[in-house]
This record gives sequence, structure tokens and C-alpha cells, in this order.
Amino acid sequence: MSESPRRIVFLYAELAGYIRACMEALANRGVEVHVFHWPVNPEAPFSFDSSGQACRYYLSSEYGRDALIRLIKEINPHAIVCSGWIDKHYLAVCRSLKSHCRMVVALDNQLPKSARGKLALMRARIRYKQLFAQAWVPGSPQVAYARRMGFSDKDIHTGFYTIDVSRFNPFFGDNHTGAFPRRFVFVGRYVASKGVSMLWEAFRTAKVGEFTLTCSGTGTLWDARDQVPGLEHTGFVQPSEMDTFVRRGGVFVLPSIYEPWGVVLHEFAASGYPLISSEAVGAASSFLENNANGTLVKTGSLDDLREALESFANLSDEDLWRMARHSARLGQKMTQKSWIETALKLLE
Repeated sequence: MSESPRRIVFLYAELAGYIRACMEALANRGVEVHVFHWPVNPEAPFSFDSSGQACRYYLSSEYGRDALIRLIKEINPHAIVCSGWIDKHYLAVCRSLKSHCRMVVALDNQLPKSARGKLALMRARIRYKQLFAQAWVPGSPQVAYARRMGFSDKDIHTGFYTIDVSRFNPFFGDNHTGAFPRRFVFVGRYVASKGVSMLWEAFRTAKVGEFTLTCSGTGTLWDARDQVPGLEHTGFVQPSEMDTFVRRGGVFVLPSIYEPWGVVLHEFAASGYPLISSEAVGAASSFLENNANGTLVKTGSLDDLREALESFANLSDEDLWRMARHSARLGQKMTQKSWIETALKLLE
């Protein structure tokens, strides 16, 4: 008589392609994966192909609190991974099933600097830590936060936000000599927290020679986007079209004012892009080594960003390819395979 499959429930916020790919890969390993999620964010309008899906997806807004609890009790999971503590219905599920299965919180918070943020951390430690046995975080900035919440190192897992690295290697593999593409690239929401307006101003006022700037995304700042020579706005690029977009190559720029992690930095590092990132981007702690594969700029500094653009514009093809190779190596640090291994440990 065969054993019933291990069952895991993800109580998730807004799904993105990278996390969905990890969940699907886990389901293809024989785990029964149930994913509850919020509606698609119009500022990140991902369109997913539902054919051949291995996970079972549920739009959480279609369930009231009691109905959600009943359904998940019927699923009878061995583990629940809850996306933070912002969703009160999700927290109600965790409280109700805490004694029945392993509870894991997925968080991407960085240690706060403001008094308000420190108060929020204290509240999280008092009110929410008790619900969860373990924490699953993206990287070192979030490890520090989880420790402050009260989790021990043995109960903290890293690599929660990761990618299928093999998908992002073709650009680097196919283009490693000759003229380096003279293109800066930004991919993200057109909102103030991404620093995109500052990037447009930096590009407009910098001396960058043949370099162009391609920006992909949409959001509240779309109508206010700069329209200057050398600046291209592609609109939102769906995951299915990203391979073609990435193969054009260049230098990736993420000047965010607020960015707890930033999976996109991992994607472009793995693709062999040199990087320019603000200090606010959590993923820079793993995928950017200053002056080796990119430049870390002061958060919110137009002058720093302009200087970084000009510095890259003056680099030789040889130097840019050297940085590209280093980015590709750093991009291998977190993989979908390691994500699956962590998920399977949670089910032991």
C-alpha cells in the first residue's frame, strides 16, 4: 500500500512567475501543493499559462475566513507556509491549525532604521512569532530580522525567493566575446519606490556615449515617463517573453528607494549582466560584489546614480565581459533545486 503524498499549503500574497515555477517544480516531485493567493496586481499584471499545472490554485478573496479555515482543514496539510502577517484571514488559518501541522512564516523584512519600523518589529515579535515554528527568508538581511523576531538559526531557512537559474543562462552562454551591448536596462514597476524617475533623470543628464536605456514595466508613473532620445519604454514584459528581452544584453540597473529583496537582480545576474543597484536592494547582498560585477550606489542619490552610469559607459568591452562572467557565477548561489530541498525538509 503506497503512502499518501505529503501536502503543503502556501498562503501567498501576489504570485509572480519565479515563485510559481518553484511551487510547480515541488509539485512535480510528488508533493501535493495547494496555493492560496491574492488577485493579480495591475502594476505587475503577470499572465500565467494554467495548462498542465501541477499545483492547485485558489483565489483567496473568494473565501471568507471561516470557509478558508474549513477548506484548509480538509486539505489536512503537513506544513503551511504563510506570506508574512499582513493577511488577517491567513493568520486566522495559522492560529486554527497551529497544533495540526508545521507553521512556517515567509518574510522579506529588513531590519528597520526608523522608530516606527522598530515598533513594528517589536509588535511582530510579540504578536506573530508565537504562531510559527520556523522562518523561510530570501537572504542575509532577512536572517537578521528573523533573529530579532526570536527565531533561532536552526529554524531559519534562506533562499525563499529564487529562480530557475538554467532559464537565465542562455544570454551569458551565447554572448561572451566581442562588442558588449551598450544598453542600460531597468525592469520593475513604474512607482516611486523603484527610483525609476530618478533613473530617467540620471540618464537624461549623464554623459553615457552610445549607451541607451530600456525600461520595462508599468504602474502609476507610466503617464509621467520621460520621452528622450535613447530611452525606450517597452511596457510590461510577460515571463514568456522575457527570454527574448534578456538576450539583448546590457547592464542592469535597479535604483530602488525601497526593495526588501528584488528577485529581478538575481535574474539579471544569472543572465550575465553587470549590475548597478542601490543599497536598499536586499538581493545585492548576495548577487553584487562592488567593483567586481557591479556598483552599489547610495539609496536616493541622483549624483551617485549618474556617476555610476557614466563610469559604466567608459568601461571597455573586456571589463564589461569580465563583470558579466562574475555576475553569472554569483547568480548560481541560489537555485530552484535548493528551494525544493528546503521545502522537502519542512515536510519531514
